[in-house]
Amino acid sequence: MITIKAPDLRVAQDQLDKFAKQVPFATALTLTNLAKRVQKGEVSVMEKRFDRPTRTTLNSVFIKPATKTRLQAKVWLKDAFGASIPADKYLQAQVYGGTRARKRFEKALIRRGLMRPDQYAMPNKAFLDQHGNIKGQLAMKILSGLGAAESTSGSQHNAANSKRSRKKGNAWRYFVGEVDGEAGVWERRKIGREIGVRPVFIFTDAAPRYRVRVPFFKIADNIVKARFDEEFAKAFEQAVATAK
Repeated sequence: MITIKAPDLRVAQDQLDKFAKQVPFATALTLTNLAKRVQKGEVSVMEKRFDRPTRTTLNSVFIKPATKTRLQAKVWLKDAFGASIPADKYLQAQVYGGTRARKRFEKALIRRGLMRPDQYAMPNKAFLDQHGNIKGQLAMKILSGLGAAESTSGSQHNAANSKRSRKKGNAWRYFVGEVDGEAGVWERRKIGREIGVRPVFIFTDAAPRYRVRVPFFKIADNIVKARFDEEFAKAFEQAVATAK
């Protein structure tokens, strides 16, 4: 007869206890590494679906790592860019679809009474840079010329109401009005001895609508489901190897 007796289980129990203590660390590491994968996946989709996205936009996806005492990692869009519109505002339409949020430029025109609250300002493509954004400080120059700069961020850059400013500065160059039946912001230009005008922004009653271009949550869900087991196995192995 063969009798199999249980060995001293205290050593085994100690090992199990040591491993159990590593579970929170392994879990936090798993969640953080998954968040990094999700971040990379979101940026990859942005690069493919956005037309020449800026580095600022691509860098807007951030992660908040998990810890042993807070077992959740977060992935979202940065909510501050200094004086610029936060990414979690201007990318909402790309993530959720629907109409875009109003831009500061539009809000300034509305506050000044230069554009109706139900209108949107659509830019002339000639004034866009390679990323599809308004070139340089053009928006501020326009607001300054229209006397609406103080409506944004407490700015004090409105053009002086002098004869020189009216004739050669932004106050002379830009105006709001209707030309050939189209309302908008217009630019005066000297063409030889003549003065011509061209639209910078056209006002439209229809809110710009966007389809979902970056299915943010679906991307994350797919990555987490596909990679969780792999990441947890690697994290637990690392946790055991570094256990004290």
